[in-house]
Amino acid sequence: MPERWEDILASLEGGQADYWRDRLAMAEEVMEAFQAGQIIEVTPAVRQLLLRLVDDPKWEVRKVIANGLNLIVDGVFDDLAARLLSDANGFVKRSAERSFRLRHRDHRQARKRETADRQLASRLDRLRRRCGEDAVANVITLSEMRFNQLAGAMAHDLRSVLTHLQPAAKGMCASLDEGAELAALKRKATRVVEGLAFMDRCVSDMERYTEALPVKQQPEDVAEVLKVACDMAAKNIEELGFDSHMILLRRQVPDGLRLRLSRHLIILAVANLVKNAYESFMERHRHLRRGEINVVARGGENEVEIIIRDDGMGMASDDLQDLSSGMPRRRNKAKRKSTGFGVPIARRYIETHGGTLTFESREDVGTTATITLPRTQDSRTEGAI
Repeated sequence: MPERWEDILASLEGGQADYWRDRLAMAEEVMEAFQAGQIIEVTPAVRQLLLRLVDDPKWEVRKVIANGLNLIVDGVFDDLAARLLSDANGFVKRSAERSFRLRHRDHRQARKRETADRQLASRLDRLRRRCGEDAVANVITLSEMRFNQLAGAMAHDLRSVLTHLQPAAKGMCASLDEGAELAALKRKATRVVEGLAFMDRCVSDMERYTEALPVKQQPEDVAEVLKVACDMAAKNIEELGFDSHMILLRRQVPDGLRLRLSRHLIILAVANLVKNAYESFMERHRHLRRGEINVVARGGENEVEIIIRDDGMGMASDDLQDLSSGMPRRRNKAKRKSTGFGVPIARRYIETHGGTLTFESREDVGTTATITLPRTQDSRTEGAI
C-alpha cells in the first residue's frame, strides 16, 4: 500500500493528472483508505499527496479532503486544517468546519472513555481491597453477562434489519442496470432509508443509555413538567401517523407541587412512558382505538409518586417480567420505530434521581407505571410556600 501512494504522488507531480476528475479520484482513494483504517501512519508520500490535494485549483477536489478531515491523524492534520478552514470556497470551508467539529467531538468522547476506564479500575481496586479477589471476579462475570445480553439483543435486531436492507440495496443496483421504473426504485430506496434510520436510532439510544448523566437538579413545578412530557408524547405518537385525539389523556397534579430534579431527564422519562401508554391502544399498526390515559402526581412527606395508567391492551406476565428486569430488550416489532431501549433509558433517568420505576399490568385490562422520586428538604419547604 505505501508504494501505491508513492505512485499516485509521482503521477501527480509528473503532470499525468491534468484532468481534474483524475485528481478527484486520487483524493477519494486516499480518503477511503483513511476511512478503512488502511493508513495508520502518515508517510512522507501520503503527507505530500494530501498537501498537494488541498491546494488543488478545483474546489471539488479540496472538498473531498475537507469532508474527511476528521479522519486524518495528527501528523499532518494541523497543516491541512489551517488551509481548509480558511479556504476561499464556501463549500470547502463549511465541510472543513463540520469535520473539525466531528474531530473535536471524537476527541472529547475518547477522553471520557479514558476517564471512565480509570474510574472503573479504581473502583475495582477498592472493591478488591475491601472484599477480596473473588468478589471482583464475580462483579466482572456479572458485568460480562449483562453486556452479552445487551449486545446480543442489539445484534439480533440490527441483523434482522440488514437481512432486508441488503437485498433492497442490491435490488436498486440491479434495477438501475435494467432501467426499472422510477416507482419501483423509489420503493426499494425507501426500504433502504428506513433501515438506515432504524440503525441510527439504535446507535443513538445506545449512546443515551450509556452516557454520563448530569447531577445538577433544581426545584421544578411538577404540573408543568408533566404537561411538557405529555405534549411531547402526543407529538411523538402523531409523528408515527396516529391520531392522539383518539385517546383521552387526563392529568391530575396538586397545586404547588414542586420537586428538585433534572428537568429534561424526567420529561424524557415520562414522555417515553406516556408514549408507551398511547401505543397500547394500537390496532393492526394502522390506528389507535379509543381509550384513556391518566397521569396522576401525589406528593407525600418524603417522596412524590407519578402514576401513568392506561386501559389499553396490557401485557402478558412474561413481557411484564422482561420489562421489570431493567435490561434493554429486543425491539417490540408491534411498535413502530421501537429499539427496546425506551423503558431502560427512562428507568436509568429515574434512578439517577434516587427513584424507582415499577409496573403492574393485566392483558386486556391495562398497564400502570409508577415513578417514585424522593423529596429533599429543600423541595418539601418550597412546596409548602
